[in-house]
Amino acid sequence: PVMKKGLLLLAFLIFASAAQAQIGVRAGVGSTNFSNGDVQRAFTSLIRPHFGAYYGIKVTEKLTVEPGLFYSGKGMTAVNDKNKEFTESLSYVDIPVLVRYALNEDFNVFAGPQVGFLLARKYTEESLKLTNTAVVGGYEIGGVFGVGYQLTAELNLQASYDFGIVPFKYFEADHHNTVFKLSIGYTLPSKAAKEKTEQEQ
Repeated sequence: PVMKKGLLLLAFLIFASAAQAQIGVRAGVGSTNFSNGDVQRAFTSLIRPHFGAYYGIKVTEKLTVEPGLFYSGKGMTAVNDKNKEFTESLSYVDIPVLVRYALNEDFNVFAGPQVGFLLARKYTEESLKLTNTAVVGGYEIGGVFGVGYQLTAELNLQASYDFGIVPFKYFEADHHNTVFKLSIGYTLPSKAAKEKTEQEQ
């Protein structure tokens, strides 16, 4: 009964906020790496892109729930047992669900869980190139937190940190993806904002 009431309340909030809902697109670059506390290896970060879309649901004047769907490039560079440098480039579909809180008209902070599904792998070592994904776990569960800045009503900048919570297997060893991201977003005007603009005109 409690769970049912919770789901009904969530559904009500989503529908009640539909007029305030805003769709946006975001793209940027991230410094990605592997984190592994068990095996001490010298990982070097890679610069990889990310891009996708988000759907902001305004719950209150300051609070927004923001699910998203993104392509995220991840990976690292290291030296293998043969003393040869290799690059591991992984491609994920990430689905974050963020809660964004507006500190004022310009700045906001956000955090939330994220699940990622592995799309592709590209291992490069000199002329050797491998795409077999069997050695990498197929998904990961993590979190996101960061800070955003509104340049205009539609244009925004943000810096965030993605981190793994549940490790994935990489050649049978537990690893996490970590990514420092910088991105720019464009939010399409909401239905309510359009109606307000039309009334003002």
